[in-house]
Amino acid sequence: MKIANVGLVGCGRVGDHYVKILKSKKIKNYKIKAVCDHDLKKAKLFSKYFKSNYFSDYKDKNFYKKINTVLILTPSGSHFEIAKFFLKKKIHVVCEKPLTMIPKNSILLDKLAKKNKVLCTVVFQNRFNKSIKYLKKNIENKKFGKIVSVSLSLLWCRYQKYYNDGWHGTWLNDGGVTNQQAIHHLDIIRWIFGPITYVCSVSENRVNKLEAEDTMHAIFKFNSGCNGSIELTTAARPNDLHASISVVGDKGTIVISGLGLNKIQTLKLKINKKKISKLKKEFSEKVSSGYGNSHIFYLNEIFERIAKNRNLPLVSGVEAYETSKLIHAIYKSSENNRWIKVNNKNLSKKLGKNN
Repeated sequence: MKIANVGLVGCGRVGDHYVKILKSKKIKNYKIKAVCDHDLKKAKLFSKYFKSNYFSDYKDKNFYKKINTVLILTPSGSHFEIAKFFLKKKIHVVCEKPLTMIPKNSILLDKLAKKNKVLCTVVFQNRFNKSIKYLKKNIENKKFGKIVSVSLSLLWCRYQKYYNDGWHGTWLNDGGVTNQQAIHHLDIIRWIFGPITYVCSVSENRVNKLEAEDTMHAIFKFNSGCNGSIELTTAARPNDLHASISVVGDKGTIVISGLGLNKIQTLKLKINKKKISKLKKEFSEKVSSGYGNSHIFYLNEIFERIAKNRNLPLVSGVEAYETSKLIHAIYKSSENNRWIKVNNKNLSKKLGKNN
């Protein structure tokens, strides 16, 4: 069985997390063949971790000639062009969120991957948390009955230093809390409860100085008829508080919380208390950060698919498109101060653009 011969592009903050999990010996069917960052010092440091070659330009043929898979861990605004380059070379693409800043570009990448018979997937690892898998399964089997409301709360802490690196918080390369941190959580509620048809939002910079927002509030209308709300901020102090999803149904209620949607905090169903306690324990897990634990599952699954020539994405460009479309509608609503219909025409005038 062949393995994923991997090129890693981007040796920054997210790259550090990947080093930790890739060096944990919990990931199989891969080998890091080369690393790349425009800052050659960072690339050289990463190359020592993996005993690999290092480069400053991902377009250098010597970087990609021996790989069949690329991990894209660069600033968000660069993802589309890098992914497109490697898909044209018929190299599998595993890209950290967001796949693209502009929704339609995710569809272009999806089509390009299919044309060249390679895999293109975006890393929405929280879909594979124990608690989220429990939630999705039991929403599908109507365990909570008719859904009345869904609410998302992300209260995280980012100090000004985080936004002073030249790309975080910019419209061209990042966005604010909505597109950077909460994209994972918005993806979850759209994936499980969507589609979302209308949004109305308001954004502010309450503490941090950045082009985009550090705080966002919004209300939703789901196609199913239920309503939803979000409160998002990176202005929580002195550290991260939680990321949580609360679901109220006419047969039960669930609250998933923790730093990264990792813990069933509340579960109300018409079953005995002993079983409730068992379920809460079984589908909760400890995490050390908001990244959670599910990168391990995600990468193992992707590398196994590549090894077995099963070129199916775990989360496709089409899925990335749907989540990006929602985020653009949230931004457009705050820009225009009104309800916005979620579609491929109602896009932010700022996100992914040089303003």
